[in-house]
Amino acid sequence: MLNLFPIQFLSLFAYFILRIITGFILLSLSKKHFIYRQELISIIKLPVFPFGKFSTFLLIITEFIISCSLVLGVYTQIGALLLVILSLKMLVFNKYFKHHTIPSKTTYLLLAAIGISLFITGAGVFAFDLPI
Repeated sequence: MLNLFPIQFLSLFAYFILRIITGFILLSLSKKHFIYRQELISIIKLPVFPFGKFSTFLLIITEFIISCSLVLGVYTQIGALLLVILSLKMLVFNKYFKHHTIPSKTTYLLLAAIGISLFITGAGVFAFDLPI
């Protein structure tokens, strides 16, 4: 069947939009987690890894690095892979981390899907990564 809107030449903008929106979502999450870091220190610890301060710092830094990577379009596929790993980790441990700044499982599932898509397709237009 023919496309109703034959604008396939704009498909690279779809990856750009996914990349930018996801980057700003992660930037917003890292900002919220930085503001509430004292509360998160007591929440983000597990019986097998009781270092809440280190875990909170690692979460904030990881979200910030991934968001910068995606917004700037630098090492996008590595950032997307890190996003998938972070999302899968948060999907598993979401039941332990109950705080209003920690998104739901649905959010992390969507972020994982976007990360997989960006890992496969690349950065799109307006990125420092070279298209292959």
